[in-house]
Amino acid sequence: MKFSTVFRFSLNHLLLLGLCCSFWTAAAAQDAARQLMERLRARYQQIDALQASFVQILQTPYAERPDTLRGRLWLQGDRYRVETPRQTIVTDGRTTWVYLPDTRQVLINDYVPDETGFSLNEFLLHYSDRYEVLGGEAITYQNTAYHRLRLRPLRPEAPFQEVVLWVRDRDLLVTRVDVRDVNDTRMTFLLSDLVLNPALSPELFTFSPPDGVEVVDLRQ
Repeated sequence: MKFSTVFRFSLNHLLLLGLCCSFWTAAAAQDAARQLMERLRARYQQIDALQASFVQILQTPYAERPDTLRGRLWLQGDRYRVETPRQTIVTDGRTTWVYLPDTRQVLINDYVPDETGFSLNEFLLHYSDRYEVLGGEAITYQNTAYHRLRLRPLRPEAPFQEVVLWVRDRDLLVTRVDVRDVNDTRMTFLLSDLVLNPALSPELFTFSPPDGVEVVDLRQ
């Protein structure tokens, strides 16, 4: 009887100790993830321009298979250029051009930031206003070490319900982003051939319509 009582007492304390250790381990991991996010934000504050190749994989609940899009992008502040086989999108921060080669059209409009779109730089620089860091983990994928960070929105009505950042350990660059929106649409964005602070010509962020292309000016 005495042994049984001591055993139960010791077991309860071991369980309690295990829960406490788990709590502190989880808390320490979350704190480390938050510190990494701050380092990441500081890293991207130093990046004035960026160019890369990308693959975008979009999976909706209603589609049988994901939609995959490949292209190149150039970013510098509010200016960017994104080229894919389907379209080319260019903005100088004031005007936006969308070239659709299949229909031989160029749409011109005033530049308006898209709140429903996902901008990596905007997200990293201002994430703390809209998201909290749930935690992180160190993983190895294809012989490369990464930190994988998980975030969730502070507001339930936010357009993105989950964001996972893959941060390459050797240079603290994001090379993959997994996003899930309110409609359970999932997007994976893969970056490669990253070049930081390249010398980009201002002409890269304007667009001259090719000959024979219909120009549709939507500006008021």
